[in-house]
Amino acid sequence: MPTVRTTMRPDQTLEVDDAEYIDLKRQGLLVEEEVPPAPAAPAAPEKEVPPAPAAPATPAKKTSGTSGGKGADQ
Repeated sequence: MPTVRTTMRPDQTLEVDDAEYIDLKRQGLLVEEEVPPAPAAPAAPEKEVPPAPAAPATPAKKTSGTSGGKGADQ
């Protein structure tokens, strides 16, 4: 006798005979059991990626010593 769970009472398991099982399945009233996924094939080893070269340091900004903004002395 199959043990099933129905969509009407998914928290309870019921023992049904083969004819009841076929009827419930045909009517779409069975809760589908989640089948655990098959273990995946081992992944191919990843190629080691060399580290990217360091970015060049940004040069310090050269300023003329004044802010050059509008306002105070204009």
